[in-house]
Amino acid sequence: MAYVIKPCEACDAEYIWKKGFETAPADENAKQELLVFKVVDEQGAIIGGCVLDIDKMKTAEIDRLWVDARYRNLGIGSALIRRAEQEAREKRCKSIVNTYIFDFQTAKRLFEQHGYRLIGTVRDWPKGYESYTLIKKLDCCSSAIPLVQDCFEIKTGSEEDGEIIADRLEAYNRSFAPRSHAYLDIDRKIVDDNGTMIAGCIAGVSGWDTLHIDVFWVDDAYCGSNIGSYLLGEIEHEAKEKGAYLSNASGMELQAAFFKKHGYEVSTVFEDQPKWYVLHKYL
Repeated sequence: MAYVIKPCEACDAEYIWKKGFETAPADENAKQELLVFKVVDEQGAIIGGCVLDIDKMKTAEIDRLWVDARYRNLGIGSALIRRAEQEAREKRCKSIVNTYIFDFQTAKRLFEQHGYRLIGTVRDWPKGYESYTLIKKLDCCSSAIPLVQDCFEIKTGSEEDGEIIADRLEAYNRSFAPRSHAYLDIDRKIVDDNGTMIAGCIAGVSGWDTLHIDVFWVDDAYCGSNIGSYLLGEIEHEAKEKGAYLSNASGMELQAAFFKKHGYEVSTVFEDQPKWYVLHKYL
């Protein structure tokens, strides 16, 4: 058959996400959790905060960490990290990670002071900088720095508070690496002669001119054919036309082998079972 790539409809994206992660082990009763912690001033304005993301495989990620420039070097960042780690331990997470740390931020050294270990680096992302991934095992309560009584009250925040924290961190990042455009979706699918979806990809090009492949799926009946290579090639080609110079992808061993076959390099490996790989390719 001749493969025809079509844009995804609203219902297609949910189906691709489900198929793309159906082999990933997870507790059937587990759920994705997003927790917000904040520090406020006397007027109730947020002066620091973080967002903790816990997935169904019980991996915790400090997805955002921001402190107002006027209140830095006072221990607020450390207090927020300790609070996030405490929550992750209570949720029985085995490890906690931090991605999207850039070398124009001061966060890398802060996390290393708290016992986090560098496990991945991507050079020239965003352009002219480097990005890092760090991890810390939570199988014990040890820390690289002494546990202390924090002098800042950490409050539980709302979803709206999380958006404020994300927006302010984004504004800080933009001051070093401005984004050239809004996120550009490239969600694509391939259907057979009967109109049944047999492959799909949820992806897009960020304002830092990076193709992010969030989910890439091919029906088992078509594994070993060239349908996956064809879909990936078309996605990369469209991303390059939109200005992308770098592509990011991730997955378990089987998915990683596929991407490596197509020129991707492994930047980070999460060693928990099953292993999870993060890969990148310069387009």
